[in-house]
Amino acid sequence: MLRAMRWNNPFQPPVLPQSVTRGFSQRFYTKLSVPPMPPWKKYARIILPHIGLILLSFSYIIGGAFVFYHLERPNELAVRQEALQEIEDYKKAMLDHLWILINDNTSSQEEVEAIALGHVDTVSRMLFDAFDTDYITDIHLRDPANQVDYSWTMSSSIFFTTTLLTTIGYGNLVPGTVQGRLFCIFYALFGVPLILITVADIGKFLSENIVWLYRTYTKIKKTIKQKRENNNLSMDEDRQMKDQLEQVGIMEPYIPTTMILSILLGYMAIGAILLASWERWGFFEGFYFSFITMTTVGFGDIVPINQRFFMFDLCYIIIGLAITTMCIDLVGIQYIRKIHYFGRAIQDARYALVNVGGRMVHVPDLMRYASVLHQKYGRRKDQDIIAKGAYAPKELPIIRYIDYSTLTSLESLSSFLSSIVGKSREPSNV
Repeated sequence: MLRAMRWNNPFQPPVLPQSVTRGFSQRFYTKLSVPPMPPWKKYARIILPHIGLILLSFSYIIGGAFVFYHLERPNELAVRQEALQEIEDYKKAMLDHLWILINDNTSSQEEVEAIALGHVDTVSRMLFDAFDTDYITDIHLRDPANQVDYSWTMSSSIFFTTTLLTTIGYGNLVPGTVQGRLFCIFYALFGVPLILITVADIGKFLSENIVWLYRTYTKIKKTIKQKRENNNLSMDEDRQMKDQLEQVGIMEPYIPTTMILSILLGYMAIGAILLASWERWGFFEGFYFSFITMTTVGFGDIVPINQRFFMFDLCYIIIGLAITTMCIDLVGIQYIRKIHYFGRAIQDARYALVNVGGRMVHVPDLMRYASVLHQKYGRRKDQDIIAKGAYAPKELPIIRYIDYSTLTSLESLSSFLSSIVGKSREPSNV
């Protein structure tokens, strides 16, 4: 049909039939139009990866605890039974030997005492080994048939895998079999990076929320201060530029170090009070345990033993590690950057470029343009009404989400700004 069409003027494009243009436009806009994403789907895409990472880490911890429980529990029973039997046999042999020496008049009192002290030293060594490596406590010595108090339970196995993967490693509970130690190597090889990434992700989430809360606090504080001074407080240009750079994400806000340390120490103090209540510790012992745990030192000299609260202990430890990561992210990285780049001069920093409408613009020029637009069309102190669509600083946080392909070209922006500046510089006729 298009081939059969002719037109008289060769310098004018052909006029297509309305049916053809309508069909073309419908197909064109059908391909380009994207339906808006539902809110639940948008938030699900943001939240689900983090929840999936947490669930994967939780499943990895539970699965590893299940394997360690079935590998180490039979070995615990066998080792304990063997050690208790050895202690019982030696105790009978010692009593028989001492009874013979007492009834035998050939041995002097000094010799009997020396032999008795030797037996006491041997028994002390056996008991120390039993407490240290043979899963024996005073309960099992009083009642060798006790089958209730175990070291490897499901809750203690979860506690062990968590402290293993978080690299705390108290050392009070360790695998004793070859199979358990071999599995521990491969389990930690993949699990330690997974848990560290999960803890870092939670810490990053906390740091972003702390930054948001601190920004909100500073805004409220600034608003109250301005109202108290009857809006006579004027912010200098450098401070205004810094705030705008923080809002668009070019410059990170500075959060006081004392505030971050107060959050960490406050969390440790709360944990010390809770641990002292259910572990029968003093406040100092609980705070000492919290500090050694949050710094992943894990001496193991003070560890929780009440298995009823192991799940609460684990939640406290994981959240505490996330808070420690948050502190490093907010405070430590700032000082690391300062130390790393100390004495260096970033040349031509003012010539940094950003992409606006397909054209590269210097960052200082972009901020200067925004300041001019705000002064020309933004809200003034003595005005409560602004023009529709006028630029306002509150829109700066969403600048990263703007589709720059839909913006006007840089030439039109430059001409518009030059016209504004030119009019403002014209001398008054009055």
